[in-house]
Amino acid sequence: MSDGERARKAGWLGRVFRQRLAEQAAVRRERFAQVMALARKVAADDPLGLPSMARLVAAPLQARAMTSAAFRCAHGARGAYDLADFFGSPFAQVTAAGETVDAVVDRSAPERYRLRLGRDPVLAVPWTRSRLVNALANIGHARSMGDWRADINHRVELLLPFGLALVHGGNHSLAAGIANAEGTLVTEAVTDLSPLYAHLRYDGLSMVRRHDSCALWEVVDEELGVLFEIGRLMLEHGVRYDAPVVADAESEDDEGERFPICYRVFFDGADTGYSLSSSGATRVLLRAGFTSGSAEARAIIVEGAEFVHRNRAGQPVRVVLEHYGRRPLVDDLDRVVPVLPGGDD
Repeated sequence: MSDGERARKAGWLGRVFRQRLAEQAAVRRERFAQVMALARKVAADDPLGLPSMARLVAAPLQARAMTSAAFRCAHGARGAYDLADFFGSPFAQVTAAGETVDAVVDRSAPERYRLRLGRDPVLAVPWTRSRLVNALANIGHARSMGDWRADINHRVELLLPFGLALVHGGNHSLAAGIANAEGTLVTEAVTDLSPLYAHLRYDGLSMVRRHDSCALWEVVDEELGVLFEIGRLMLEHGVRYDAPVVADAESEDDEGERFPICYRVFFDGADTGYSLSSSGATRVLLRAGFTSGSAEARAIIVEGAEFVHRNRAGQPVRVVLEHYGRRPLVDDLDRVVPVLPGGDD
């Protein structure tokens, strides 16, 4: 092939590539126009529906974030989301005076918000397959680690006004909670992006600086740009994301359930000294072959009917569960150690 032919082929390939990029950009802008038209109709009907619109748009983004490690090879998962995914960098200059994103956003909000996993768009990004396996297999109602509960490892930052929560700790266990739609957690930080709306807009492809129409950053995940513009609608209509504000006296790690259901455990008629959680009782019944909610299951957990459990050694034990108050609480019957005469196991 001559140099001239190579040049013509390269030119043709370049034109095809640019045409495809233009077509893809046109498709994204059309998708943006359609979803924003829907958001405006929701706002016209009732602006209080805009938080639901934000959750609708965030759902596929959340699903891709949570399943990144599942659909890719080891070490192939994407990293956690932060403000750079919206604006390219928190140090991007957005005002005519040269102020950056980080300088303009408002982090002074004193409120904390309680988010419900499975409802609110918490953007957990588990990145290690083995840790994701452990979380999915063991965390949740009737699993070996019991009901999902928040702890100090779970750190989330809520972005207002549209209500997306970025995760800065506890991604794997949060993914399990979201998958099970189980549990709540309180935000560690709140970042209000409202001051940015005077300086930035999303055009369906890029974040655009308003004072000079400069395209700052082509947003990789289109949902982030759409959420930003839904936030603008929320501001225009005076709507706040509808997660509840946490009262100062409210505990962070429970939802007002001060007295959880517990079941005193009897082995062969003898009180073991342990109680089983509601989650643990459900797990026991499932492992024993009782359908949740069946007459047999209700007879055991409501009426105290006896059933047979085989311990780790394969030996049959007659078990009775009895409603009781607080004592050492476990989530798995195999963790119950019977108290034997003489004090030795």
